[in-house]
Amino acid sequence: MIIRNEDGTMTLGADRLPGSVWGSNLRAILPTSRWVALSRMTAERAGRVCEVCDQPSFYGEGTRNPDCHEIWAFEVAASLAVQRLAGVIALCGACHETQHSGLAELNDRWESVIATLCRVNGWDRPDAEADIERSRERYRELSSTEWDLDLTLLSGWVTLDGYPELVIRSDDRATLGNTLDKTKRKLSLIVGAEVPDAIWRW
Repeated sequence: MIIRNEDGTMTLGADRLPGSVWGSNLRAILPTSRWVALSRMTAERAGRVCEVCDQPSFYGEGTRNPDCHEIWAFEVAASLAVQRLAGVIALCGACHETQHSGLAELNDRWESVIATLCRVNGWDRPDAEADIERSRERYRELSSTEWDLDLTLLSGWVTLDGYPELVIRSDDRATLGNTLDKTKRKLSLIVGAEVPDAIWRW
């Protein structure tokens, strides 16, 4: 979870997406070339450094563009449960790992997540561990729900067959493709030329 503070800085919190939405993301929905282009544009707008810690993204012995990470809001109102795309952000590999802290734990990267949270936020270890536990509790709470998908942020750029409002029912999410089980999108999709600036102004 990433929070924009009033002074323009950001607070980095551990996060993990609910299991019910794993693999259902923009990378699955968009044509590969358009996802790559969006990722490149996001990195360029950030000056090719992480928007949270202002550091380049180190991989092995070199650097590369920061990753393009989706910001999602999970909202419940009346009988509706909606996962809404709020924007995208450029993250270095270390900060990005904190946003998938469950996967990091599975890959024995627990200490790396703690170190990043402490470095970026000026926390001590108990602060970081408490934040990771908060992310676990949120994960358990959100994973018990099936989420509709709200992509209205992409209005004017993306047209999705059968969903003019870009709100997809939870039962239909599988038709959008999934990067986890490698299924391909089944619905027709048209992507325009201009990416809406709102995607970077979350």
